[in-house]
Amino acid sequence: MALRRSRRRPKTLFTRLGDLFSDTFGYISYKIMALISLVVLKLFFRLEIRNKQYVPMKGPIILAANHFSMIDAWLLQVACPRRITYMVEAEYYESWGWWFYRMHKAIPVRAKGPNKEAVVTGLNTLEKNGVLGIFPEGWGEKVDGKVGEGNPGVAMFSSWSHVPVLPIYISGSHEALPKGTVLPRLTRLTVTYGKPIRYNHIEKPNKEMLRKMTDEIMERIKELAQE
Repeated sequence: MALRRSRRRPKTLFTRLGDLFSDTFGYISYKIMALISLVVLKLFFRLEIRNKQYVPMKGPIILAANHFSMIDAWLLQVACPRRITYMVEAEYYESWGWWFYRMHKAIPVRAKGPNKEAVVTGLNTLEKNGVLGIFPEGWGEKVDGKVGEGNPGVAMFSSWSHVPVLPIYISGSHEALPKGTVLPRLTRLTVTYGKPIRYNHIEKPNKEMLRKMTDEIMERIKELAQE
């Protein structure tokens, strides 16, 4: 299925220069923060990254990880050799970590109502060989450190774009900074990558198929937790 583009007005020279400055500054900020963060996580949290060879260095890929803590996005980006564009709930842009999501040009998703623009932007990210990061569980009221049910959005993106899903399990983030706390605990952190899951053969999945695909992705994440 061809990826669908959003309709936008042509950019002027001024807006193009502004985008170039923003992209350059954002990339430099990302590289600096990634280096500093890697040192901090290795030194204080003994960060371990497993099966890194499963991350393709070129081409589009969808990352699907469990979500136990507010530091998951930061942690996953440090563990990933490529820059991630996250699909995040719109309220994140109003949280203390707004700068992180804007630095990575994260795509805001509304909790209610249509999200056509977010879907189109996500598909265009993949069309440009980007890395799309999704936490299928979302950030609900109950975050207990156990992998829960996933939102079918991750399966939808994979089937529409024919881009594989890379399952990931993040261990230790719930112990390091559980929901509702401010100060982190010095706990060992581990990011484990799984083998890519492909849904190239599914063109137009119905709700039942999307649910089955999503359950399979979440099950693979649970299996990584046992490694």
